Amino acid sequence: MKCSIVSAVLLVATALPFSSALPTSDHNLNQHGRVHLDNFGPALHHKTYESGSFTLAPSTFTNALNADPVDIALEFAKAELGASAYVVKNSYTSDHNGVTHVYLRQTHNDLEVVNGDININVDRFGRIISYGDSFYKGKTHTVKAAKAAESKFQDMTYQNSILGRLQRGANVVGQKVFGVQQPKPFVTAAAPLDDFHVVDSDLTVLSPVQALQALAYYIQPVLKDSSVISLLTAGDLPISTTSSLHGDEPELKIHNVPFALAPVPARQAYVQLDDGTLQLVWDLQVEMEDNWFHGQVNAHDGSVVALMDWVSDATHYKVFPFGVNDPSEGSQELLTDPHDPISSPGGWHVQTSVKGRSLSFNETVGNNVYAHENFEGGSSWKNNQRPKGVVQDDGSMIFDYEARVDVDEPKTYIHAAVTNLFYLNNMVLTIYLFAIFQIHDLFFRYGFNEVAGNFQEENAEGGIGGDAVIANAQDGSGYNNANFATPPDGQHGKMRMYVWNVVSPMRDGDLEAGIVIHEYAHGISTRLTGGPANSGCLGWGEAGGMGEGWGDFFATMIRMNSTHNRDSIFGMGDWANGGDGIRRYKYSTSMDVNPSTYKIMDKPGYWGVHAKGEVWAEMLYEVAWDLIDKHGFSPKLFPPTSASVNKDKKKKPTDPVDDAKRHILSHGNTLVFQLVVDGLKLQPCRPSFMDSRDAIIEADKQLTGGDNFCTIWKAFARRGLGVDARYDGNDWMGVRSESFDAPSQCK
Repeated sequence: MKCSIVSAVLLVATALPFSSALPTSDHNLNQHGRVHLDNFGPALHHKTYESGSFTLAPSTFTNALNADPVDIALEFAKAELGASAYVVKNSYTSDHNGVTHVYLRQTHNDLEVVNGDININVDRFGRIISYGDSFYKGKTHTVKAAKAAESKFQDMTYQNSILGRLQRGANVVGQKVFGVQQPKPFVTAAAPLDDFHVVDSDLTVLSPVQALQALAYYIQPVLKDSSVISLLTAGDLPISTTSSLHGDEPELKIHNVPFALAPVPARQAYVQLDDGTLQLVWDLQVEMEDNWFHGQVNAHDGSVVALMDWVSDATHYKVFPFGVNDPSEGSQELLTDPHDPISSPGGWHVQTSVKGRSLSFNETVGNNVYAHENFEGGSSWKNNQRPKGVVQDDGSMIFDYEARVDVDEPKTYIHAAVTNLFYLNNMVLTIYLFAIFQIHDLFFRYGFNEVAGNFQEENAEGGIGGDAVIANAQDGSGYNNANFATPPDGQHGKMRMYVWNVVSPMRDGDLEAGIVIHEYAHGISTRLTGGPANSGCLGWGEAGGMGEGWGDFFATMIRMNSTHNRDSIFGMGDWANGGDGIRRYKYSTSMDVNPSTYKIMDKPGYWGVHAKGEVWAEMLYEVAWDLIDKHGFSPKLFPPTSASVNKDKKKKPTDPVDDAKRHILSHGNTLVFQLVVDGLKLQPCRPSFMDSRDAIIEADKQLTGGDNFCTIWKAFARRGLGVDARYDGNDWMGVRSESFDAPSQCK
């Protein structure tokens, strides 16, 4: 049952429909206590992703092998893509394959175009191997692409189009919300700010407070008390400017916003619309208890042109060991020093700054995660209750807390739950607490490290830091769900795990590793797609769907063991939900068990991101088993920590150079894990299924020289994503054409 909404919302279209912002429930589960507004934004039909070999003119770089790969990328952007005004948001090199990833953001009138992105990937030899481009190139270019997409869509028979429109609601750039009080017309221009340059050539630009007021009316369905909107006046909301951490422009912040947990950052920017214009907007970030909105408000009329919610729904430790998904699969064990010495060299309870200052903790706090109970369901976390380790004579600590899940209600074993969450968050990152640490360490080894934007309080090798995961166990704000908020690098990721009241005694989602991993994976895929500074690439459409699918895929791969084979069947949320799971179909290579193919997403029930995510995860599951059949299975996902060099054979650029890389390349499950992570780095912002497929194939080319080219293609083709697969339409409505063919060289 979906959560009930107290106020009806009607969305009225005044241009091309592209989205819905009807409040919906996270994961389609009940009683989670969170109202959800759908993400939306312009479709950008002119965006492209190209994978292949792109060569600059010989006179540009006489020796590309010795040139700076960032310089190569910038020259390519200028010479081949016509990019002239931009800022470099991020750039870093993946050590295991030598690929450098460069992320650019377009500027206009010295302001960023928030949906104008280019990502360029340069291999170790200085060659451009792929790029994504959504830069604004003028009205003619944008409108031509939009009309071409619309023409293809209208020429096709689509029986469900009317039903789809009714379900989604017609919606547009510049959405207006009816059924709630509307803001009064804005008739006065913004008062100038002494130390912040405001673009206002025609003296009609709204003030940042007026823009915030407009956004507040739009998000009114999620406000617990909508009357606070009346308090949004310039006199009550002081504005400050401070030096910006990531740029030359000062940062503007609106203080005392009654529904926000922190001052609201505001800046002017542009958004490219589907009618081919650049719209001046106020770009706002509003952190709330259950939502974290990043919205763009038309700086002239107060309409909301795009909205993104960064919250995605979804030593000695006695825990459920990594690989044990839930209490039905195994028992708690007392593990000794389970941290990875490369990913967390100081252990899980130490924060060490680059200046050498160290802080040690005897509770579930460390460099990667703060884990604690949150019975009240509020935003406070620093002083929440945490289990403490018993310090031994040798200085070690023991966290030994038992969870009797078949007898007791979750509150009675909160210390065990927090310990597990801490463990999992570190390993990925064993009950909820220890899970988070394990997740951190595992993905660190596969390339989600500091420069790539991982979650750490203190960074030693690049990145921003100050963003360890805040992990709430048994969050009291709802039931039967979980979610993760992913702001850009340098701001804390936030995980909320809930109790499930489907069975008696109730069950704690903190103890089901698959749920924890799925949520943490939102942080991974968001930070890696489009670069660490951009959290807006996986908001809706197929891109948003894959954001859900990666979570299910990683959770499934981590729980695999040597007893599984390609006939094995995996669910999501089975234990917490009392055995039924939370997906339409189980993950299986059998078409009888899971009939999902690319075309199934044309059905009315698949317009949401969670349904699309199931299809993407199933495709990756097929790829995984084909690679496991070819290369075998390793029970150890963690690569060895030694760095011994194989000196016995003549090296090729793609040969493994150490034990860790050799381990990854030698087994199908470790290989697919690496390829999917690498694909996240290579793919463009707002990718399609085809874009992400191509990025994984390119990742294999960079890592293995293309040894698995046909294996990967055949797996995708089996589920309809073959060479001729395509999608015609926009992010919310269209027609998919399946292809079950691999490239001709694979037949």
